[in-house]
Amino acid sequence: MNFGSFLLALAIPLLIYAAPHLGQKEFISILELRLPFWLYVFQFIMGLCLAVNLAKDFKEWFKKMISKQWLLTGGIPVAVVAILALIVCLAWIAPRHRVQSDESIFLATAQNLYANQISGSCDEGEFSANGHLDCQKSVHNFKTKGEPFLYAALMPIFGQNLKWIFPLHIFLLLATIFLLFLAVYAWTSNSNLAFLTAALFAAQPTTLFQFRSASVEPLYTFLFALSVFLWKWAWDKNTIRHWVLLALVLAFFAQTRQETIFCLGAFVVISAFKIYPIPKPKIQNLLSSILNSQFSIFVLAISIFCIPILLTISYYQGYNFQGGEFDAHGHFFENVKQAWNVSVNTKLDNKGLLINPFLSSFSILTACGILTLLGFSYYEWKNKYGKQSSKGKGQPRGEIPAYYILAFLVLYFPQMFMILENVSGDLTIEINQRYTLVAFPAMAFLCGFFIDKASLLLPQSNRWFFVLISAGILWGNTLKYNDSFEKNIMYNRNHLTTEEAEILKWLRNEPKNNRMFVYSRPWHFVGYGISAIHYNSLNPQRLSELLQKYNGEVYYVKGLDCWDSQTYHKKAVEHRIATVCDRFEQIFPMEPVFNTVITNNYRLVIAKLKEDGTGSQLFAPQEVNIELPENAEWLGVPTEYSQGWGSLQIDKSVTGKPLTIAKKRYKKGMGTHASGSLRWELNGNYERLTAVLGLDEDEFCSNGVQIKILGNGNLLANTGKLEQGQEYSLDISLKGINQLLVETDGLGDIGCDHVDIAAAMLFKPIP
Repeated sequence: MNFGSFLLALAIPLLIYAAPHLGQKEFISILELRLPFWLYVFQFIMGLCLAVNLAKDFKEWFKKMISKQWLLTGGIPVAVVAILALIVCLAWIAPRHRVQSDESIFLATAQNLYANQISGSCDEGEFSANGHLDCQKSVHNFKTKGEPFLYAALMPIFGQNLKWIFPLHIFLLLATIFLLFLAVYAWTSNSNLAFLTAALFAAQPTTLFQFRSASVEPLYTFLFALSVFLWKWAWDKNTIRHWVLLALVLAFFAQTRQETIFCLGAFVVISAFKIYPIPKPKIQNLLSSILNSQFSIFVLAISIFCIPILLTISYYQGYNFQGGEFDAHGHFFENVKQAWNVSVNTKLDNKGLLINPFLSSFSILTACGILTLLGFSYYEWKNKYGKQSSKGKGQPRGEIPAYYILAFLVLYFPQMFMILENVSGDLTIEINQRYTLVAFPAMAFLCGFFIDKASLLLPQSNRWFFVLISAGILWGNTLKYNDSFEKNIMYNRNHLTTEEAEILKWLRNEPKNNRMFVYSRPWHFVGYGISAIHYNSLNPQRLSELLQKYNGEVYYVKGLDCWDSQTYHKKAVEHRIATVCDRFEQIFPMEPVFNTVITNNYRLVIAKLKEDGTGSQLFAPQEVNIELPENAEWLGVPTEYSQGWGSLQIDKSVTGKPLTIAKKRYKKGMGTHASGSLRWELNGNYERLTAVLGLDEDEFCSNGVQIKILGNGNLLANTGKLEQGQEYSLDISLKGINQLLVETDGLGDIGCDHVDIAAAMLFKPIP
């Protein structure tokens, strides 16, 4: 019976993974959409029943663990850290998505789970008057389903407008800080080490930023801390009920990231040595433990309740969902090297803000902690199992041996390998920085382990103060970057999150109405309980029906995907559908009601769709036709030129596109790039120069330029600061001018400083 349970536990993941190769991918597809909700419900009911049944047992176990000294040296300092983290988050960091598409998929999946019990993202859907979601397009996604189910389970309490997820993540932060402390203390009986682990985890900018977003990684760290804490309880009590409850928590922990399932081996393998009592870790005794009923049921429970994530992995096996320079698969060592370089170099930009939210002190202390752990593991193992081992040597009473901790971390590592091997793991990409939070609890422990062991060099009475001072110094190092928190460096360069923030801001200022949005990423709206469909799902007949159904409140959103330019990181993957947007605008009549420039990069436009009229491309440039007068000629190619990027282009912008300034398109002129200069030898042959100067509208990310025109070394004209959408009409005298010089200044940052000199005409003296 017990051996059969163990074999079944192994068979479940193997059969699920093999199913697509046996022609059963459609079956896996159905299960992946239909099964998770009901399995989660059963899992939570079962877990709640066990928790209630074991509540008295937990209370007695917990009372034995704590003491007055524990409260003074650990509990109160941890409470102070939690309050400090709460203040930083609420006062300095705005609640906002970190990476829009990932997190909005979780929200749209939660809406679908709640309304239809389907675990696919609702990509298009309409909400009825009573709030029910009619999902018109449920799709698979490689995101895990644990966080969406948690949202769905809380919707009856907090509602379908999922803005409450941000306070939820604050709660998770506080709970994680306390649970990390309790978990480490339960295993080590060392309040100093437990306090350091919790305090240093909370002190990292990445931690604080992530817990103010809707990332799944905060739930990951919460469940990791909860799992380690409950693991100690199950370890001490060693009954089937305790192990099954732990299995339910671990299985839900596996639903946070696809790679998380690969860390469960650390819990399972080490637990085998406890569930079956053995004097020494011998292989034959470990195999015997497989036959133990507690262990086989423990493993079987994990296997059964991990089925949702196993289905997702099976369905998406071989799917390369990230690309770019460090695309998925085959770049593990490059990713490790690059991650180390980023994490040990705390760099600031020219405004004094953190370029990446990693503090070098954390990574360096982690490395020191690894070396210290290796040293203590060797020392304790040698004392206990070496030829000259004797009783009384080794770690202090009550503390877990260092080599147990080392074994756990080694078995935990495959998860990190899977993350860095299977995604585009470049940490210079803002959306990838969330991956590090998976390692942060272990890194915080290693930092604390090093500091705690260093304190052993001091007298007993000074160790606690050394620990507090160390934590205070590291927290002080974090707090000095308050400007980086307030400027939201974690996502202020993420265009989609800014786009969503602007849309929601506009909605807040509008009267409350039932609206329908037509958008390239409609699940963004669906996640917040707002009806939305894709551009391709609209035709004139359906528009007429929707206008009637929504009383004319149907809106088209022209966002990031509609602009055919590189507004993204070159190592990430974004897809543009600019031609789709252009075609849509030409078919459907609309009236713009809101527009803004997103992160100086592209225009966000919201337009109200209408029943009557003719379509026309939003913000289509006006063609300017200028006739050349008889006594004039076009300004020709300069004698010499230099520019900050690219090469001079004639009759087109520096990127080879039509010359476009302030929504006007010119056929004649030249495109250059600031900073630079252009020189012409005129030899006093001309009387006047006219031109239109400005930034080309093929990009919107310039911080502005300044252009000066000099003749014979003397200043003839100065545009001052020219920003996007502005034009400068140049009309200057050239009498007696032999040399003409145009100087372009990028004003510090030359990004996107594409300068156009349009319709430049030289006028000769009239005879």
